Amino acid sequence: MPSEIQPYSIVLTRIVISAAFFFILDYFLHPKEKYSLPFRDMVRLAICGIMGVALNQLTLYKGLSITTPINAALIVATIPIFVLMLSAIFLRTIPTWKQSLGVMISASGAYYLIIYTGGGMEIKNLTGDILILLNCISYAIYMVLVKPLLEKYPPLFLTKWMFAIAAIVVFPFTYQDTVQTDWFNVSAEGWLAYLYIIFFATLFNYYFTTASLQWLSPITTGAYGYLQPFLATLFAVSLGIDILSPEKIIAGIVIFFGILLTSRLFNKTVV
Repeated sequence: MPSEIQPYSIVLTRIVISAAFFFILDYFLHPKEKYSLPFRDMVRLAICGIMGVALNQLTLYKGLSITTPINAALIVATIPIFVLMLSAIFLRTIPTWKQSLGVMISASGAYYLIIYTGGGMEIKNLTGDILILLNCISYAIYMVLVKPLLEKYPPLFLTKWMFAIAAIVVFPFTYQDTVQTDWFNVSAEGWLAYLYIIFFATLFNYYFTTASLQWLSPITTGAYGYLQPFLATLFAVSLGIDILSPEKIIAGIVIFFGILLTSRLFNKTVV
């Protein structure tokens, strides 16, 4: 992206394919389950679809195409901080001091790891950085707003409708890129990357993140995002393209400790 597949063509196709997959899966797993949503829940579900999928994906892929990977990684690390603040506003859930401290500790570990392995942040394209920031805010809003819905409806039901709503919203912005992409000349590596995005970064990611919110607070779920740079480092080490240094091990320990502080183990009264 964008040399082989245009950013917005990935957005449209991954959302449409995912929506179809979730509808088919829900049909076979829960053929007799029907839900009648009151208007208030319908509005909330629509906002979750727009914020958590449509706006999230539009800003993410456009931002990634015009900013640096290190900038994107550093900005994405702010998601748990936004979740922390938005939980207090929308859910009226006052974070415990352990949760707040845990988020800050994990953030410090993630930022250190990203800067240590990739270098400092560079302001090359402010528009791209702003789009990534909007991506973080929209995803944080989704994580907070979807929590009350999960108390009434199963995650698969919510996920399929969020993607259906998102497909309608993104279509006018992404259709042109999709038809202009030369799909027949995408390389084998390009197809492998694309399929990984569809199956793992979309289907698995969205379903399990939403499902986890049935048992975890948005703050704890968001804090797990700090594992991304650490797991990326371990993956790179396993492929032989990076080495596991003492600094990286320390950063990983710091991240895990921060996440632990946000969990129920240290916050037993938090839902």
